[in-house]
Amino acid sequence: MIMMKKLVVAAALAAATFAALPAGAATYVEAGGWTPREILFGKQYNGNVNAIRVDRGGVDRHTYPMQVIYPTGNSMRLAQAAVTEDPSLSAALEVRGIAVHNVLWVETAFNGGKIVYYR
Repeated sequence: MIMMKKLVVAAALAAATFAALPAGAATYVEAGGWTPREILFGKQYNGNVNAIRVDRGGVDRHTYPMQVIYPTGNSMRLAQAAVTEDPSLSAALEVRGIAVHNVLWVETAFNGGKIVYYR
């Protein structure tokens, strides 16, 4: 119990420290290195694109759109065309190592970002 309280206090102090950093310092990335923010919160390639890998037997499969669960040739062509027409979206997928032919469906989120489902 005491160890858990120490862990919570340490996490709160770390979060407060990184929240106080100026925006320029928090986004600085060295070649081949990770910033403390990326270590704690993960590396973000493009804040406006969320890529979701679809597995055949995944537990979350029932929450996916129907075009992802049962992809057709037409829906996949539409999604892949959307990727190729948007340079920022194709760049974000290229950084993640996702080939365009693996894209199943592309949605627009409420905040204007893109959600890409791929296999």
